[in-house]
Amino acid sequence: MLLCAMSVLLIGGNGFAKVHAETYRRLGIEFSVYDRNPQVLEMYRRDYGVRETYSDMAAALDADNDAVDIVLPHNLHYEVAMKAIEKGKHVLVEKPVTGRIDEAVKIINQAKKKRLKFMVAEQFYFDPSFRKALEIVQSGKIGDVRTVIVRDQQRYDAPGWRSRKNEMMGGSLIDGGVHFLEIFLDFGGQWKSISAHNYKGGTSIEGEDNTAALFTFENDVHGIFYYSWSYVEPPKLPAFEVIGTEGSVYEMKESSLMKPDNVRTVLNQPVLNGNIVSVEWKDVYESEIGGFLKSIEKDTEVPYPPANAIRNLETVLMMYGR
Repeated sequence: MLLCAMSVLLIGGNGFAKVHAETYRRLGIEFSVYDRNPQVLEMYRRDYGVRETYSDMAAALDADNDAVDIVLPHNLHYEVAMKAIEKGKHVLVEKPVTGRIDEAVKIINQAKKKRLKFMVAEQFYFDPSFRKALEIVQSGKIGDVRTVIVRDQQRYDAPGWRSRKNEMMGGSLIDGGVHFLEIFLDFGGQWKSISAHNYKGGTSIEGEDNTAALFTFENDVHGIFYYSWSYVEPPKLPAFEVIGTEGSVYEMKESSLMKPDNVRTVLNQPVLNGNIVSVEWKDVYESEIGGFLKSIEKDTEVPYPPANAIRNLETVLMMYGR
């Protein structure tokens, strides 16, 4: 099946779904939309030229689409993904895969059984600056890694379902924090022990809005992880720092003037031993979503490994003490 001939059902049209919608538009992919809110559906018809919209989930899943893209509250991921797979649809779901390991494993196994593609949408994995920094670390240019520091701090009083613990299946860590765990664990490797503290820092969300943790990885690597939605007027600090026996690499906080305006990324260029490193700019969402669709077209493995999504969820749950 040619990429241009594919059709995708976007399940959930509000919030971050608009980033997905813009990506389909850039890729020239026809998509339809399910949402409960008629005003959201009207926006897609008006602004994106979407021809097929649905307010009934069953009717949407019965429609003739090759794949579904799930952008819903976390507690709905499992049910909707399983229904889509039973209907013979390839599935892309926003992170986290779900809030439970057993559910995540069932989704992955059922997709394999049906010979369908399943992938979690994790754009940080595709960021060109992160990929370059990881290449630097793995090539040994900073010697043996000894310390990994990953952090993100902002003031974000999450609205809507993100404020409700039962729909989030947690708080800030399982939502935005899981992005940063992706790069943290890719740099650090397999962890041996975690000492984590999740706590409230001042926002109105029901779950935690702060996480501070110390990790011990294999190969004598140590890690510091901090994620906050309640940091008032935060300083500009590197999202990642990797310190080795012969050097270091970290994220430059100033935005690069070399990056094209229409290329969407999530991190800035890496700095290796004090020198800014050039990267090949690629749009993270086009790499992520386009890569998923190409795996359907070519019948190849999805570009973001499901094992990473399981690893990240296992780590979140360990940090939650579950």
